[in-house]
Amino acid sequence: MERRDEILGTIQHEPGITFRGLARRLGLGIGDLQYHLRKLERDGEVFSRRVGRRRYLFPKGLEDEAQRLLIAISTDTRRRILLRLIEGPADQKTLSEYLGVSQPTVSYHMGELVKLGIIEAERRGKSVVYRLSYDPGLVVRMIRDYRPGLLERLADGLIDLLAGVGGGDD
Repeated sequence: MERRDEILGTIQHEPGITFRGLARRLGLGIGDLQYHLRKLERDGEVFSRRVGRRRYLFPKGLEDEAQRLLIAISTDTRRRILLRLIEGPADQKTLSEYLGVSQPTVSYHMGELVKLGIIEAERRGKSVVYRLSYDPGLVVRMIRDYRPGLLERLADGLIDLLAGVGGGDD
């Protein structure tokens, strides 16, 4: 029961954690984690949602909109895409350059975000322009509240950049 409480506590603290991420975080074997999750799901304490090849875990009572956003911000690339789209609409080429990844990689992630209903895609001639379909404030709050490591890394990067700019005046 202690192990199950640890699993439940981790899911409540990190809603949207993936099955494999939870196994790594807690140092559990796959079979052991599956056993405890089956019990927690049967008792109605947690539920899972499969998207593609990943299984995301949520505590009971989390509404659908929050689930979709948590899935969307579960990867660094998608979080960065959403943060960029908060600034305004962008096409695939702009996002590719901003992220420093290939256009097919951007296309894959955009397809996943469109399926989740987080962004909208509008064809303009040969290009596709993407925009958030969620309130930008809600996206920022979800990232801040559930994936704080990203904002800390962004803040650290800004501090390093500013320190580098002002560092030569000593």
